[in-house]
Amino acid sequence: MRRCRRSISLSIPALLAGMLLSCTNDLDQVAAVAVADDAPDRTTVGSQQVHTEQGRPKYELSAGVIKEWVREPQRTLLEEGVRLSFFDSLGRPGSVLTARQGIVLHQERRMEALGEVVFVNTKGERLETEQIIWYQDSARIYTDKPVRIQRGDNVIHGLGLVAAEDFSRYQVKRVTGTLQLAADDTLAAE
Repeated sequence: MRRCRRSISLSIPALLAGMLLSCTNDLDQVAAVAVADDAPDRTTVGSQQVHTEQGRPKYELSAGVIKEWVREPQRTLLEEGVRLSFFDSLGRPGSVLTARQGIVLHQERRMEALGEVVFVNTKGERLETEQIIWYQDSARIYTDKPVRIQRGDNVIHGLGLVAAEDFSRYQVKRVTGTLQLAADDTLAAE
């Protein structure tokens, strides 16, 4: 019995010494885990961001994955689905833009929505295109890509578009097709 206790008492210090000696850092292994220089500073999954002006919501931006770079060039990459919802001056929900992905260029106060872009305004008019650029400082959206706008039973096709940021008023460039417009129609107003 003494022999068993003695071997256990000698084994414990040997085991502890072995554990301490085996805990070393291989600098090559540490360097392999280091983050790449072009990696985002912050990554958020399933995020919603509400932007306000004077305490009222102006728009809400959500995306499946948001990657942010705070160093130059400062930008935010939106992936796995993007939703940009605008609110009216009273804070009520308004127009909604969806896309597969987007990028926000903070210095330029510009956002690009890319891939299967759909923008529906409060009148139910639906814009479909592959790219929209939103200039936040001028409150305008723009594209030079082909556009399709569904307005009730009418469909407008064109190449390029300029519109208010909430898609309440717009001008289609190079329109194809014939439409009957009322005097108060948003297309006739510009």
